[in-house]
Amino acid sequence: MSTLSQFAPFAGGGLNSYQTGYITVTPSTGSGEDTLFYDVTVSSVNTNKTLPSFVGSASNSGAMRYFSATANAQAIVSARMTSATNLRLAASVNLATPSMTGRWYLAEAA
Repeated sequence: MSTLSQFAPFAGGGLNSYQTGYITVTPSTGSGEDTLFYDVTVSSVNTNKTLPSFVGSASNSGAMRYFSATANAQAIVSARMTSATNLRLAASVNLATPSMTGRWYLAEAA
């Protein structure tokens, strides 16, 4: 079994900060990688030592869904830091009446 300390930038051990939150939002629209996106303001972190993640999806159903044959259109959402205080959640698909739902996480190495 892997431990957190086995992954860079956590090889030095320990966390400096940990942040999390839950969203259910109507995302903004853009282009390319950010066709659908939502920006979360977070406490300042060192982006070179921070691992962002998101568990959830973007869909046109208004609820968190995962891929299935009977579900409405949906998309996987990626998480990345665009600045020390901004976490961007994004999907590269165009959905009618989109919503984005799920939990985001930020782990900053010491």
